[in-house]
Amino acid sequence: MLAYVIKRIWQMVPTLLGVVLLVFLLFHFFGSDPSIILAGQNARPEQIAAIRQQLGLDQPAYVQFWIFLKQIATFDWGRSWATNEAVSTLFASRMPATLTVMVPILLLDTVLAVPIALGVAYVRGSLTDRALMVATTVALSI
Repeated sequence: MLAYVIKRIWQMVPTLLGVVLLVFLLFHFFGSDPSIILAGQNARPEQIAAIRQQLGLDQPAYVQFWIFLKQIATFDWGRSWATNEAVSTLFASRMPATLTVMVPILLLDTVLAVPIALGVAYVRGSLTDRALMVATTVALSI
């Protein structure tokens, strides 16, 4: 069992790196320039250049990606562009409300999933099995 868990964790690594790369590329190539957002629309070019240097946006893309990876790994998520607060502080302040909603739903999900799984296992291969599998897939997709 431990070998299976370790194997699954190693299989997650390329997926996580792919998602991180995709997020980086989307923000890097399709997002707006954060230096203009921070400086404001009426900022002088020198102000924008100073903010770009401060944020590391004047570096090549591979250097920016490496910095991005290091910040994710060390939980240094920077500051919010909207409020200038630490993102980790914003994240922590919203965690209680998130858990208040998430924990009861997770418990309800478990209470419903176990009987459904037992029922599907009992009538494996039948029309009921297929219908419950379709319903479960649709429910998970929402």
